[in-house]
Amino acid sequence: MKKKILFIVLLIITTVILGFLRDHVFVSINHIIETGNDTNGHLLILKWVLTGFCSILYLGITCFFLFLLFHSQKYIRIAINIYALIFTIAFLTGGIGYITVSFGKVYLLVRAILGIAHSPIVMMILIPACFINEQNSLDKKS
Repeated sequence: MKKKILFIVLLIITTVILGFLRDHVFVSINHIIETGNDTNGHLLILKWVLTGFCSILYLGITCFFLFLLFHSQKYIRIAINIYALIFTIAFLTGGIGYITVSFGKVYLLVRAILGIAHSPIVMMILIPACFINEQNSLDKKS
């Protein structure tokens, strides 16, 4: 039990540190891009790579949290499906925007959608939702 609590505390600390680090890096990159100092576009490419990397980190942390708390594969599959859905919506929004108007017109929307994936928002929604589901399951059994 003490190991479980220690892992949960470490995951919370890791999530908070990752959040501040991610925010600092992305705000800095966005500032450089918006001021026009990324003339060759390398920072924009780096930003997309970092978005994927941070999203995978948050997915991993979310799955680990869910496993520690519930020991259920179904919640891990739900988390993976939610992240896949977020990326699918962002990709489709960007693609449709690129085809119909321009990617620049939908960039901020795509950025906002992907911002959900590389933040603890999904985890903050899934953990209470899973607790509620578990409680409802226990109530139905009794």
